[in-house]
Amino acid sequence: MRPAALALAGLALLLALPGCKRGADAEARARLTGRAPSASQAAAAPDLSAPAPLLLLDAGEAARRLGSLDWRGAVHFTAGRQDQAAGRVEVTEHHAVRQLATGEFTATSEIDAGAGPGGVTGKEIVYAGGMTYARGRFAPFRERPTDHGRDARRFRDESFALLGDLARLCGPSLQLTPAGLATHLGRTGRRFTVGLAAAPAAAPPADGRAFGGGGVDPDTKRHLAFLEGRQPLAARGELLLDEATGVLLKGQLSAAFSLREEEKLRVSVEVATEVTALGAGVKGVSAPAGALPDSRKPPGVAAALEAAGLKSREKREAAEPADDDEPR
Repeated sequence: MRPAALALAGLALLLALPGCKRGADAEARARLTGRAPSASQAAAAPDLSAPAPLLLLDAGEAARRLGSLDWRGAVHFTAGRQDQAAGRVEVTEHHAVRQLATGEFTATSEIDAGAGPGGVTGKEIVYAGGMTYARGRFAPFRERPTDHGRDARRFRDESFALLGDLARLCGPSLQLTPAGLATHLGRTGRRFTVGLAAAPAAAPPADGRAFGGGGVDPDTKRHLAFLEGRQPLAARGELLLDEATGVLLKGQLSAAFSLREEEKLRVSVEVATEVTALGAGVKGVSAPAGALPDSRKPPGVAAALEAAGLKSREKREAAEPADDDEPR
C-alpha cells in the first residue's frame, strides 16, 4: 500500500470522531458511536457505576441537567506507519460550545492540518431566536432559514461528544476505574481513571450496512477497514463526572490503535475537554450583527443569467419542511 493510501486509512479515525465527520448523517454516527441517552431516559440520579454512556450526552441535555454552560475541547491526531516517515498525517482541532438552558447556542471549530497559518480552517454556528447563522473562518455570517437548528445541533454535538466518541472507538476493552471525588467550578464530581483491559476486544459486530453492486470507493473502503479492523493498543486518561447529573465536567483521554490487516499502522488520538463556566458565568447568545441573508447561488452569476433571459426572477426554490420535532 502506498504511503499516501496508508495516511488516508489512518484518517479514518479522524473521520470517525465527531468533530471531523463533515456532513456525516446522524444514522451513520449512531452506528459508529452509539446513541446518547435521551431526555426521557435521563433519571434524576445518574448511574455512575456504568459511566461510559454518560460521555455521549449532547450539549442540550447537559444544559438541561446543569444549566447554561461554556465548554471547550481539543483533539490532536497522528497516523502513519512505524517503518515509514513519509505519509504521516497530523491534525489538531480546537472546539468551543456555549449552550444556554433556554436552547440558544454557539459552536466553533478550528482545524489545523499542519499546512501553516494559511491552511487553518474553521466554522462558527449560532442558533438564536429560532434562526441558524453560519460562517466559515474568513467569511461573514449568513442566515440559514431552512435549517431550523437541525444541522446546527449536529455540528454542535459533533464537537461536544469528542471524548465520548473516542471512548466508544476503544470498545469494550476500555476500563473506567473510580478514583474518588474532586470539585470543578464549585461542583462535586466523581473521578475515573482510564485504562485498557489486557484481553483483546472482540471485533465490532456487523451493523447491517449494504452497498450496491459496484461497492464503495477506495477512500471509503479504507475508512471502513479501519473502523471495522481497528485494534486498541493503549488508553489512558482521567475523567470527572458531575455527581448529581452525570455530565462530564472535565476529561482527558489518549488512545492508540493499529489495524488488523496493517499491524505497522499506528493511529494516536488525544482529546481534552472541559466545562469552563456555568450558570450566571455564561454570557448570552444573540443573532450576529450584520448577518447576510441566505444565498444559495452566487448573486453575480444569478444576475447574469437573469439579464440573458435564462432564469426567471419569479422562480422560487421550494421551502424545506420545518423540523419541529428536533430536540434542542
